[in-house]
Amino acid sequence: TKDSKSSGINAEYGLSKTPEEARKGVLALYRDFYREMPWTCRSHLLDTPIAVARQKLKDEFLKNKDVTDVRIIDMHVVKGRMTLEEFHNFWAQNYNMYNYFDSTDTQKRKATEKNNTFMDNFYKSSD
Repeated sequence: TKDSKSSGINAEYGLSKTPEEARKGVLALYRDFYREMPWTCRSHLLDTPIAVARQKLKDEFLKNKDVTDVRIIDMHVVKGRMTLEEFHNFWAQNYNMYNYFDSTDTQKRKATEKNNTFMDNFYKSSD
């Protein structure tokens, strides 16, 4: 059996011992998301341009730029890896992905169509 002190249990779970190791994990996650973004946008038929999706990715990472606790950074990296895997394996549906974006053209069009029912148009015409 492995002794947890000598086997490097931190390495087994991807836990960082230093801020430098945590930074490497964050940059690796960012790089993997960045490379995955074109395939994800195409395969999930998102109407968001890849450049906009990559900018949103950058914004999401920059939200946590002030976090200094290595344990919290590792937790964010693990959650990010899980999210990346969900997107890649189609475990996350399109509506889960749209939660990361502002209203897209398709969502705006559907909202306006929803508000343009027969009765809405009828009431507008009587004014």
